[in-house]
Amino acid sequence: MIAQKKLGPGRIYHCMRWLGQAQRAFDLMCNRTLTRYAHGSLLSDKQMIQKFIADSATEIQSARLMTLEAARKIDRGEDARIDIAMIKVYGAKVLHDVIDRAIQVHGALGVTADTPLEKMYREARYARIYAGPDEVHTATIARRILRKYQQGDSWDPANF
Repeated sequence: MIAQKKLGPGRIYHCMRWLGQAQRAFDLMCNRTLTRYAHGSLLSDKQMIQKFIADSATEIQSARLMTLEAARKIDRGEDARIDIAMIKVYGAKVLHDVIDRAIQVHGALGVTADTPLEKMYREARYARIYAGPDEVHTATIARRILRKYQQGDSWDPANF
């Protein structure tokens, strides 16, 4: 039980680091789209690239808010285990997806040592394993939610 109480804040710390890394990849992606011409126009004018940017911004903000909510619950002494499990899984996915999109925008340059993206992508893969594999956290999330339904309650994210 003591170990579990220590793991939660550690996992939040990982998620905060991943948010910073995702933001860095996002910044690199946005800057590249504003300077790279392809097929007669800037990448920033292409709808698919605009979708990459919009999806990445939305995912980063979602992960940020989920992380803040988990930290708020811990600060208040509330049970945040499901929140922590969700941000661990979702934060790792967001990190991977944003870096992957940034690499796409950079093309072959994105997988060279000329940008930090190649190393970031390699390290992002480990995020799904740090502090327990995603599959374990996903099963925990589902079990806790289903337990509420078995007890005749429903899952309310604000009060879980």
